[in-house]
Amino acid sequence: DKTKIVGIDDVKYASLLPIPLTTQHQPCLDLGRIAMATMIDRLEHPGLPTRDISLGCRLVVRKSCGAQPSPSMSA
Repeated sequence: DKTKIVGIDDVKYASLLPIPLTTQHQPCLDLGRIAMATMIDRLEHPGLPTRDISLGCRLVVRKSCGAQPSPSMSA
């Protein structure tokens, strides 16, 4: 009973497991859109300097981490 599990990507079945999985939700559509735009920019302008791009993520608390999720965070 002391094992706690947290996943990543907040896949659809995470909330349907017998013990719903706490996960980190990532903005996958934004990630793909920004990656494609960055690759196109790099192809059109090979001399562009490198840059770091950070996208936010959101922790979705469910029962697998031992916490009792609030209704607003468990969706």
